[in-house]
Amino acid sequence: MTAINLPVRYCELNPPAGMPWREENFELKDLVWKIDPAEAALVMVDVWDIHPYQSHLERGAEITEKRILPVVEMCREIGITVIHAPSPGQAPKYPQWVRYAGDREIVGGGGASDPWPPPEFRSRTGKYAKFAKPKSKRREKWLKEELPKRKIMPVVEPQPDDFVIANGDQLQRLLHHRKILHLFYTGFAANMCVLHRDYGIVAMQRRGYNILLLRDCTTAIESAKTFPQMMHTKATVSIVEMVFGASATSADFLKACKKARGRRRK
Repeated sequence: MTAINLPVRYCELNPPAGMPWREENFELKDLVWKIDPAEAALVMVDVWDIHPYQSHLERGAEITEKRILPVVEMCREIGITVIHAPSPGQAPKYPQWVRYAGDREIVGGGGASDPWPPPEFRSRTGKYAKFAKPKSKRREKWLKEELPKRKIMPVVEPQPDDFVIANGDQLQRLLHHRKILHLFYTGFAANMCVLHRDYGIVAMQRRGYNILLLRDCTTAIESAKTFPQMMHTKATVSIVEMVFGASATSADFLKACKKARGRRRK
């Protein structure tokens, strides 16, 4: 497959020549990344079909149907590896999950061996319960009754040649074996799982991978103050562009892939 010439955006933490070193002078800049599809993977984080936060689910469903689905279909067509990362609890629902799974994923066990902080403190139980945030009975009820039903949204459900992973170690084994260097991220929530899962942007950037967030293929969990302007979503995109990699739109991604596909057919 011909390489993809993908326009990406990042934040330059370096003011233009002659300008003072002040944050208001840090500008967004553009690059073109030439990427071999065989060295790239699409990572779809927590694209769930049900969610306790209805407004977030509504946005996620629309984004998935209108933007993520065409990206997934294009990736399958041109040879970009498609990886579903639906959290450890949901991954075993799919047969593709056993690929690259190790004993810890399949059998269980392992985990942190360092005895500090104490287990009770980590779980905020016992004498440390006073440091836990108050629990919502309504949310706890939802987690108990509905969470076991949660799956990947049907429109982007895993296909036979896709991969499903449960954690960062399993993802690392997959990427190592397939010699993948570039990770294109989509999914939810931008400011939580997409960033902070052990298969998310922060962890995988620290492992050395080249990170690209498709910025219109995600949305954050917002609050009453941030919801009107989608401030958490915008802030997450900005953090990725400033610290962890770059971003692009799904439209630019599809356009670049179509051009590469056209060059291959000539």
